[in-house]
Amino acid sequence: MSGIRAGDLPDFVITGVVAPARVHGAMPFQVNVTVCNEGRREAHSDVTLFISRDACFSEDDALLETVPTGPLAAGACVSVPVAVQGDLARTSTWFVGALVDKEARVRELSEVNNVHDGVPVTFDSPPDYVVESLVVPSVVHPHGFFTATARVCNRGGGAGTAQVGLYRSNDSHVDTEDTRMGWLFGVPLEPGACDQVSLGAQAGLSGRGYLAFIVASADGRLEEDVTNNASAVSAQVVGMVPDYVVAALKVPAVEPGDGNLPVRITVCNQGTARAHATQVHFQLQSLESANQGALNVTHRNVPELAANQCTEWSDAVGSSGNAPGRWRLTATVNPAGAQLEAHADNNSRSQVLRLGDWVELGVTRVTPLTHALVPGAPFTTEVKVCNTGSIRAERLALHVSLSDGLDAGADTRVGTRVFGALEKGCVVLPVTGTVPAQAMSGRLYVKASTELITPAGQELNLDDNVLVGPEVAIGRGLDLVVTHVQALVPVVSARATMEVAVTVCNKGSIALPHVPIPVWVSFLPEPNTQGLPLLVGAQPTVEPLGSGECSTLIAEPISPPEAGAWRPTAWVDESNTFPEVVESNNLARGEVFHVASITGLHITALQAPTVVRANTSFNATATVCNRSALPQNGPQIRFFLRTEDGFPVAEFPRRSQPGRLMSGACASVRLDGSSEIPYDTSPWQDGSYRLVAELEAPWTFGSLGEQKVLSFSAPLGVGRGGDFAVTSVRATDSVPRGGLFLPTVRVCNQGLTSGGATLTTYLSRDEHIEMPGDIKLREVNMSLGPGSCRDVLVEAYANVDAGDVWYVGAQVRALPLSTPDHVKSNDTRVGGRIIVTP
Repeated sequence: MSGIRAGDLPDFVITGVVAPARVHGAMPFQVNVTVCNEGRREAHSDVTLFISRDACFSEDDALLETVPTGPLAAGACVSVPVAVQGDLARTSTWFVGALVDKEARVRELSEVNNVHDGVPVTFDSPPDYVVESLVVPSVVHPHGFFTATARVCNRGGGAGTAQVGLYRSNDSHVDTEDTRMGWLFGVPLEPGACDQVSLGAQAGLSGRGYLAFIVASADGRLEEDVTNNASAVSAQVVGMVPDYVVAALKVPAVEPGDGNLPVRITVCNQGTARAHATQVHFQLQSLESANQGALNVTHRNVPELAANQCTEWSDAVGSSGNAPGRWRLTATVNPAGAQLEAHADNNSRSQVLRLGDWVELGVTRVTPLTHALVPGAPFTTEVKVCNTGSIRAERLALHVSLSDGLDAGADTRVGTRVFGALEKGCVVLPVTGTVPAQAMSGRLYVKASTELITPAGQELNLDDNVLVGPEVAIGRGLDLVVTHVQALVPVVSARATMEVAVTVCNKGSIALPHVPIPVWVSFLPEPNTQGLPLLVGAQPTVEPLGSGECSTLIAEPISPPEAGAWRPTAWVDESNTFPEVVESNNLARGEVFHVASITGLHITALQAPTVVRANTSFNATATVCNRSALPQNGPQIRFFLRTEDGFPVAEFPRRSQPGRLMSGACASVRLDGSSEIPYDTSPWQDGSYRLVAELEAPWTFGSLGEQKVLSFSAPLGVGRGGDFAVTSVRATDSVPRGGLFLPTVRVCNQGLTSGGATLTTYLSRDEHIEMPGDIKLREVNMSLGPGSCRDVLVEAYANVDAGDVWYVGAQVRALPLSTPDHVKSNDTRVGGRIIVTP
């Protein structure tokens, strides 16, 4: 432009920058820049975008794309679109602005008006989809239909919508080039959220394949990481073949080196054909050396198992002289591989335990008697502490604190109690403290902690020694609390009437006015990965409650409409009709129950003789009810004899079947059994067993838990003996220390032969009377004929600590040289709790 007069120059000005207010993840986006030539001569230049943490441009700001404006006449304007590439590093809010002729290649009337401030653009963090778990049947029928389930999660910082596919490969490398067996498009996932995805598929010809879920973006948004979209690979066999698996193994956390080492084991045949009888092998391996442990029981026979059948039992494998330390107990089914099966890599399951002399304390429940605290006044908290170790705690301390937070450190100790010897078991101890006189503001929680005093240093684990209890408040007032909510059936059909028990207590210091208060009984899916709202089921009402009083309601909601795991919830005073000292405890969640699509029939009772002679036939009656909303045809009922710990003895060949049942109807079904005990199960046939009635399943069980709830069991004694049973224990609610009280115990002989027995009554620290620390009250000898009962009035004195919580229990035992007691499971009963007052 040499020779051009100074006033005859172009002048580029950016008059507008338009950018999207929000950009998802690393997606590309477009910015429109309006450039005008406010000078007197045509010219062309370049537009450059910048990105900054503030609206103003500085030399330190990053530059983005540059595009030409093209020729621009004097007085003319042009909108220049600029495409910007995505960048995963950009998150939160930035400012995107523009510069024209940044390099000052064009001589202009003014060089100070070439920058336009940035406009805000929020860059959402990208999603990151992963498949965290996969459940696929290990064996399926040729051409059979099956369901595969995966847990799909978004571990990124931004929301998105995913698509999920189930793929099958002939080798262990599965990708999207392999056969797609199922597909679901449109799974919305917020950051951190997960969802359970189930896909139906059909198997092909017999053979072995490998399956995996693969997740991808469904809305075009780029992911933070695309290398983690595939699940673990699961092998699947198509064919008629069994498949043994150790489905569960439970062992104690601590056991003496010469202890019983009790285990609970579940073995299943998850194949499609009957599995022959085999063995389970137990092995103990040191984790601190190469030593193999010595066990009293190294193997157990497992009977034949039908396809999709499980057996569960308890064993005391016995640790014999093993050194203290960490050990691994492994149970392996079909250990020698003698039986053909689909998979051999799922036959073992292990648990780690500690052998040696250890105390293991844990606080399991914290229950303040009131939630309305008065400064300077005493208050009492009941604390349940358990010792699950291998030796007793000679001396321990319980501390109760008030805290303004949920962490274990921020608290003010308000009460301490020192307690004597605690054997293996639990104890409920009241701890009385004093509310601080100085003001305490904010949210307050009651905490309890325990510490071992003697033997010092012998506690294995301190992680569970502290437990945060409920929220409380300073001041007088009402406090309605849902303390318990439970579905009264473990499995129910979809859209069927069911019963839910709800307990509501007034933990405040004043009475509930004489106005019925609604209690919303609802359901939540489990797991509730999407934060779904409550599915409302029923609305019973609670009547007026005085301070410290409780009321249990039975609601009858309609069950959820979809199969799966659900959790009952109850919400009292949802609309906050009455002000309360604590408002956060009106909602409670119960234990999971299952909505089943397989059947609406359930065995609700099993009536059978309690004692029969060996090698005799007998009859039993099963009650089958239809809890679904529709009529159901009754399947056949299988009838088993098992040992008392659950090990299979025999399956009775004759099966019975109820007829068609209308909704809500029940039917009695006769079952035929025999007390003929195979010699390889027990050379001594007399003893304790269990009868099990189970609905025969033409379907495939959704879970082992679903299988369990579709059966019902009852004890059976075999032999020419008696069956002494404690059928009830009644006592007063409170008694002064040292005072006389008169519990009443009913004892029955449900066996075949007269005999003598000893009745012993106890005061127990918890709901069990096996603890050596229980207080024996009195022993009474008696004789009982077959089928007779006797009410025993026991004169006892409460010579125990005042202020404590105790439980009245009773145990009956056959006298030496008398008729044997063939059913041990009904010898003990614990009645209600009793408070010993000063």
